[in-house]
Amino acid sequence: MMSTISKVFTFSLLGALALVFLQAPCSFSQEFKYVGNKKCIGCHRVEYKAWQGDYHAKAMDDLKPGVKADIKTKSKLDPNKDYTADASCLPCHATGYGKPAEAGADLSNVGCESCHGPGSAYKSVKIMNKKAYQADPAAAHQAALAAGLVEPTEKLCVECHNDKSPTWKGFDYAKMIEDVKHK
Repeated sequence: MMSTISKVFTFSLLGALALVFLQAPCSFSQEFKYVGNKKCIGCHRVEYKAWQGDYHAKAMDDLKPGVKADIKTKSKLDPNKDYTADASCLPCHATGYGKPAEAGADLSNVGCESCHGPGSAYKSVKIMNKKAYQADPAAAHQAALAAGLVEPTEKLCVECHNDKSPTWKGFDYAKMIEDVKHK
């Protein structure tokens, strides 16, 4: 039989442990990782082809020496400098720069996950399921959102398209979102 002191100690210990687990859910949550565009192509071929014709698919090219020299010169950048490894440029010209990624993920350019978030959880066939989508598109979309899929918003876009960019010319979200929709 437990003494009163033992019971109090046991319940106190259990209570303290419960508080630790409840106060620190992030330490036990899944860490989303970037997977790269190649993981998206299999199911989203039409969207991928549309993206290939978009300037986001060539974002790293803009950082190469001699490319867009007139814009770089007007922005007081050295047009002959190679900016492809410049840490001040890469957060906006590469997908998930400096964030966790799966081994072998090609994160060059502004790819799928730049707009839709890291795909490690929602890329699953359980989530990205063509039959489920055809049966109930709204439910399938909600399942993807619950698994980490991000819907692009103006707030997301202006993280890069803002006056901190040396080539800033203004940004009209309503117009630009129409330009980048996967048609």
